[in-house]
Amino acid sequence: MENIVTKRLYLVPFTQEIVKAAIIGNSELARVLGVTVLPNWPDEEFIQNLPVIADILSKYALQSQWGWGSLIIHKAENTLIGHVMIKIIPDTTGSPTNSVELGYQVAPSYRQQGYASEAAKAMVNWTLCQPGMEKVTARCDADNIGSKRVLEKIGMRLIETRGEVLIWELSKTEIIE
Repeated sequence: MENIVTKRLYLVPFTQEIVKAAIIGNSELARVLGVTVLPNWPDEEFIQNLPVIADILSKYALQSQWGWGSLIIHKAENTLIGHVMIKIIPDTTGSPTNSVELGYQVAPSYRQQGYASEAAKAMVNWTLCQPGMEKVTARCDADNIGSKRVLEKIGMRLIETRGEVLIWELSKTEIIE
């Protein structure tokens, strides 16, 4: 995966090398990326998942090639402000399917400014332009108004409710410009 550039952001692939730097800590991540890393990024849950992400990237060739989505870098401030996950959905044999799952998080001080929508839209458009990719799914808590708004804004459709979780989808034929 290449870097993706939007009006206000750089999306830098979250590759095995960068995941390893994140495991070491924010100062190493800042050094590898050449950016400022906010003290409250990432959150504790994300930090705990880094070894699992590294393991997935080492086992699955296409996921390794794409990275675990991209880190969101604020252009003007040269600051890491979040992450957009693209997780390739495997079939029962572990082989990639034509679908991915989208996830995102933005540092609290950068929320409600359109950065999640800008990054997610760019990542979805890039993903659905890749050979064989047909569908992006996402989920969010039913009470997460901000995430629902991001998913609506980037053109995803609510297709199902599973308890307190909303399931969203966007097919290649539905990409909005």
